[in-house]
Amino acid sequence: MNDYKAAFNEAVTDLINHKITDRSERIKAVEALTDAYIDSIGQTPDSAQLERLADYILAEELTDMHPDKMTREEYPFFSSWQFQRRQNKESSFGNVATVGVDGKDHRKMTRRKRRRAEDNYVDRSAKIRNKERRERYRIERKPGEVRTYYQQ
Repeated sequence: MNDYKAAFNEAVTDLINHKITDRSERIKAVEALTDAYIDSIGQTPDSAQLERLADYILAEELTDMHPDKMTREEYPFFSSWQFQRRQNKESSFGNVATVGVDGKDHRKMTRRKRRRAEDNYVDRSAKIRNKERRERYRIERKPGEVRTYYQQ
C-alpha cells in the first residue's frame, strides 16, 4: 500500500529537481504525473504531495521576496511566511476609533479599582488623620476661662 505512495513521492521529488523554468511546461508535467498516478492506482494522490506540486507550479510567486508585490501584480498572493509578516505589521481596527493622529489614546478615562490592601492602607491613614483632627477640634472648641472686665 505504501509502495506506490513512496514511488509517487520520489517521482514528485524528481520532477521538482528538474526545475523546469516555463510554467506551462511545469503544469503539463504535473498533470501528466498526477494523471498517471490516478490511472494506475484509481485514487487521487496524497494531499501533501499535491501541495508540493502546487508549490512547484507557483514557484515564481512563492519565491518573490519583493515587499510591495501587492501593487505590482494583478492577482498577487502570499506565501505563508509573507502572510505572517504582513499580519504582524497590521494593526487592529479596535484602536482606530480611540487613537488619534497624534498617537494619543483618546478613550474616556476610567479609574481602576483599588486592591483590598490599598483600601486598608488608606483607611488606616484616614483614621490616624481623623484622630489628630478630632483632638485639634476639641482643643479649639473648648470653652476658655471666663474673664471679667469690671470689678465689684
